[in-house]
Amino acid sequence: MAHALAGLLLLGGALAAARAADPAGSFELLTRIGDVELPELSGLAASRRWPGIYWAHNDSGGAPRLFAFNRRGEVIARVDVEGAEAIDWEDIALYERDGRSWLAIGDIGDNLAWRSTVTVYLVPEPELDASRVAVQRRIEFRYPGGPRDAEGLAVDGEGGRILVAEKGFAPAGLYSLPLDAGEGVQTAERVASLNLAFAKAAAPAEPLSAARNRVSLTAMDLDRDGRHLAMISYGWLFCFDRAAGESWAQAVARPPRSWRLPRAGGLEAMAIEPDGVSVVVAPEGLPAPVYRARRILAP
Repeated sequence: MAHALAGLLLLGGALAAARAADPAGSFELLTRIGDVELPELSGLAASRRWPGIYWAHNDSGGAPRLFAFNRRGEVIARVDVEGAEAIDWEDIALYERDGRSWLAIGDIGDNLAWRSTVTVYLVPEPELDASRVAVQRRIEFRYPGGPRDAEGLAVDGEGGRILVAEKGFAPAGLYSLPLDAGEGVQTAERVASLNLAFAKAAAPAEPLSAARNRVSLTAMDLDRDGRHLAMISYGWLFCFDRAAGESWAQAVARPPRSWRLPRAGGLEAMAIEPDGVSVVVAPEGLPAPVYRARRILAP
């Protein structure tokens, strides 16, 4: 389970070369989620079928269940995911394929790096009056070189790829899987390194062996057109912009645009809205504030 980093996170490394950041004032409070069944909001996806509706789920330890809430913070649907386990759900991604709207649920958390394989569940986007939805495909995969902790998931529906962002140490890996993967355990491809280094201020009693440069990416999303790949850490929003015809390796080789996030504890969830340029973010906890930045990703 992810928790907010203790101490001060100082921007360093590639961020010195990133374009100037907008202030955290770009974000405004949209609503608060106070539902007792959603105490650890970890994944967030903005519906395109029903504007103003967001799909969410809890972090590890909960039931395999999706929640839909509106901009008043009201949970309007609770949907059990049949055929899924919830070991450590960390992110959810909405995408469109073959004229249908889908959700990919990332059971990809692995704080202790002990899971030999992790899983992405693909389900059709439920109706708002549904109480259950069945898994249509279960994609089990491993990483080259051994287990990784990851909390960011996005789907390139047009390109037929699932993207996973490693949470761990700089440079964090960006991995790719085929959306149409067959049976059996897949091996994710490391397509790029995300040059998003943080210099962590050492506590007075911190041992010399303590980890440095932990990236702590906690969520990721891709807009409908596949142009903006956005991700958050506990304190920053990043956006990599992809030009027509570029691979993901080419797109993330450039420094991202970046913005400070609101001070709201451990920001665990984010989603790009249907307009492709507005973003919502939220932390765990009750009540959980949901912040929105209109058109923040617009070039």
